[in-house]
Amino acid sequence: MPRDKKNEKKKISLNCYGSSGKTERLHGNSRSGALSHALPKGSLTVETALALPVFVFAAAFVLFLFVMMQVQYIVGNCLDRAVAEVSLMRDVSAREAGNLAKAAFYQELSAQGCPLSQVELGIAGFSWESMEVDGSYIDAQVAYRVKFPFRFFGKKALRFSNGRRMRRWTGESGAAGKEAAGDWVYVTPEGSVYHGSRDCTHLKLSITSVSAARLKADLKRYGPCEICTKGQRMGPTVYVTNEGDRYHYRINCSGLKRTVYMIARERVGARRPCSRCGG
Repeated sequence: MPRDKKNEKKKISLNCYGSSGKTERLHGNSRSGALSHALPKGSLTVETALALPVFVFAAAFVLFLFVMMQVQYIVGNCLDRAVAEVSLMRDVSAREAGNLAKAAFYQELSAQGCPLSQVELGIAGFSWESMEVDGSYIDAQVAYRVKFPFRFFGKKALRFSNGRRMRRWTGESGAAGKEAAGDWVYVTPEGSVYHGSRDCTHLKLSITSVSAARLKADLKRYGPCEICTKGQRMGPTVYVTNEGDRYHYRINCSGLKRTVYMIARERVGARRPCSRCGG
C-alpha cells in the first residue's frame, strides 16, 4: 500500500521536440496542447483529395443525364410533329412526303430550341436510318449521338435512336360515292366559287420545299406570306405551291392548308362554278 502511494506521487514527464529542435520536458498538464499539431494553412487532407474527384465526376454525370433526357425528348417530339403534319397531306407522293417530313423535322428542332451543341456534329449529326413511305403509313427512324462531357470508358458519345410510325390520311372515307352521284360540290369558307371535284388543283395544294438561294434567284414570282413570315428571318428552306404566289417559312402555316367543305349543289348560293374543274 505505501508503495502504491509512492507511485501516485511521481510526476508524469514526456519528452517532445519543439519547433526549435530542442527537447522539452513536459510535466503533468502544464501544456495542454503538447500532443496536438496544427496543419499549415491551405493543406488538403487525404480524404478530401480522394473524395473531391469522385464528387465532381458524379455531379457531371448527373448533369449529363438531364441533358441527355432533354435532347431525347425534344428530338422525339420534333419527329412526332413532323410525321403527323405530313401524314395529313393528301395526294402527296411517297418521295415528296419523305422529303417534307425531313424538312419539317429540322424546322421543329430550331423552333423547339433543341440543344444541338450537345449533339455530335450538330444539325448534321442526325442520320435517317429509315424513311419508308407508302400509301398507308409513314415510318421514320432517325439516329444521333449525344456527347459525353468527358471520355467515359473510352467513349466520347452515346448513341440514341427515335422512330415514329403513323397512318396517312387518304381522304376517301364516304366521299367517293357522294361525288359519283353528282349531287355534291366542294367549297372553301372564303371562296367565291364551287368545285365539282375534290382533286381540283385550286383545292389540292402541291407543296414543294426549295432553298432560299433558289427562291431569290429563280422564283421571283413568289412574295412573302403575310401569316408566317412577318417579323421572322428566312431560313435555309422555304415552302411554295404550284398554284400559289407566296412562299412560307413554316410547313404548318395555315396558308398552306385548305379547309374544304362538301355541300349539296343546291346550297352553293351565289357562288359561281370553278373555271378549272367546271363546278
